[in-house]
Amino acid sequence: MKCFAFDLGKVLFDFNYNLALKKIESKVSVSTQEILDHLFLKDFGKDLEKGLINTHDFYRKFKKSFGLTANYEEFRSIWCDIFSLNQDVANLIGRLGLIYPVYLISNITELQFEYLHKNYPDIFKLFDGLILSYKVKSLKPEKEIYQALKAVSGHKYGDIVYIDDRIDLICQAKQFNLNCIHFTGFNELLSVLNSCNIAIPSEEEKTTLKLLKEEIKKHKKTLIAGIGNIDKSDDGLGIYLVEKIKGMGTLKTINTGQTLENYLGKIAKEEPDLIIFADCTAMESSQTLGCFGPGEIKNLSLHLTHDSSLSLAVEYLQNETRSDILFLAVNGYNFSLGNNLSKPAERELKILVSFFTKNFSGKNL
Repeated sequence: MKCFAFDLGKVLFDFNYNLALKKIESKVSVSTQEILDHLFLKDFGKDLEKGLINTHDFYRKFKKSFGLTANYEEFRSIWCDIFSLNQDVANLIGRLGLIYPVYLISNITELQFEYLHKNYPDIFKLFDGLILSYKVKSLKPEKEIYQALKAVSGHKYGDIVYIDDRIDLICQAKQFNLNCIHFTGFNELLSVLNSCNIAIPSEEEKTTLKLLKEEIKKHKKTLIAGIGNIDKSDDGLGIYLVEKIKGMGTLKTINTGQTLENYLGKIAKEEPDLIIFADCTAMESSQTLGCFGPGEIKNLSLHLTHDSSLSLAVEYLQNETRSDILFLAVNGYNFSLGNNLSKPAERELKILVSFFTKNFSGKNL
């Protein structure tokens, strides 16, 4: 599973057409139930959702069919003011989006999407791409809208996790070999994602990853030095990280093993303007992942297996390269002899590799 595709209605946003119908009932010549029947049983709005007619044409159609007396601006306001944000899902998308490509796929009208985009601009910035029915001229479950998702994401159907509240759409999407999750609630979604062994950054980890991303983006040349001992379980995490992201985009990596002091000259020769030391530590707090400046390193309880002081190495490199320096610390749980990472350390490694892959490899996961 390499990317996610979220539905909008009843997943990211709740909506209630009864809110609109209550406001409009005195302005039409038919019952609100008749309007609902036309909308949901007779596909009254299908042409608008597919982008085959514009919003003014839909307004005229609505006016003629139901005896509407409201003017266009009044109708537009009533018809759009039916949404409420599912903040838990939005927060989840923000966390997932730091390490996986995330897309929005929705049957929606131009009228309502423009309203939502105007009122919730930051929400739509969370996505790597938007597949909207009125733009692609296709509605779920038609194959063309899923083909658009495949084309925009650059992934095969089998690599996409598709989340929707409608079981009929889920059943149809499974025919395309999408990994489908029927959305019945936020807690249920989290449970399914966890059962699929999908790593989800916590809010605290999200803060660290956002800081790390901002720092790397504002520097021209970043070098990541992995420190540790792969024969002491979690202490090898920094080494595993740099080996997995080696050759990724413009990032430079160096495996210093237990002897950071032997690689200081090589690091300086690369002339980076940002150096990141990656290592496993035993942080005193419950924090699992942290990004620290040189002045904060002395406050960490470090399990470093190299001989020389990290503080002296930092001082040397700052003098030689004038580089900014950060320490990427991952909390360790097992430092006994052995080559296997603990389960929590494996999770952190997975998150970090996915983070660097999405944001700095020049390609999606």
